[in-house]
Parts: sequence; C-alpha cells; structure tokens
Amino acid sequence: MIIDRIEEQERYYPLHPEMEQAFAFLSEAPDLEPGRYELENGLFATVSEGDTRQLDTVELESHKKYIDLQYCISGGERMSWAHIQELNLRSEDPEHDNYFYTGKSTSISVRPGMFFLMFPSDGHKAACHEQFQKHYRKVVVKIPVL
Repeated sequence: MIIDRIEEQERYYPLHPEMEQAFAFLSEAPDLEPGRYELENGLFATVSEGDTRQLDTVELESHKKYIDLQYCISGGERMSWAHIQELNLRSEDPEHDNYFYTGKSTSISVRPGMFFLMFPSDGHKAACHEQFQKHYRKVVVKIPVL
C-alpha cells in the first residue's frame, strides 16, 4: 500500500509500465461525469461520487488481477488497510476479482489531492467514515497486474 499526494506521482511511475498513463487520467477525471472509462492497455477507470459508509460496516477486500489507484478529487474519506496475510478470507468472487476478508485494519483520512495504491496483497476499505459522513468525489483506475 502506498499513500501520497498527487504532486509526488512521478516517483511511482517505475512501479509499472502503465503507471504514468494511470496518473495522467487523474488530471482529466475532475471534469468527467461519473461512470466507467476504458483506457488503453487494459486499464479502466471509474469516476464516482457519493456519501461515505460507516467504516465498521464495510468489509475489507482485495483484488488479484488489478492494482487500484484511488484518488480523492473532493470531499474526503476514511480508508482502511491490512496485509491479506493478517486477515481471514471470508468469501471470494474470482469472476469479478473480489476477495473479502475479516480482521483488524488500520485507517487513515484521505483528503482531496491524495491518492493511494492498493496491490493484490493489500486488503482495503474505501469511501468510509468513522464519525461523520462526508460527500466525496473520486476516481479509481484499475491497472492490470503483470
């Protein structure tokens, strides 16, 4: 798991051949309507907005086929993380690349201008809150695992 500010994006380009393309899409996303966007080389993105969910009611999830690049455009959210080796697999849906877990995680506030990268070993919850619900606008870019 990596969490940082968008101004630091270039340091992460070497992590994957398509990482620069994924970050480039983030600059377009604030002006786009919510929905799914097909990108080149197997990448796709989802622009969404909504209200955060209570953190303790959301399951941890991971994905084996994609790296998640999640970027907060406006509002804010609480994100939670744990390595999947420290969690208990509850259910899996390989067809949709979703794996759900129970266990303890660490949470952090994500504010506008921040992004986080979740790899296949990263269990995560996103678009959450602990005390006060927030309205958010964000983009998630799915980057195929090599």
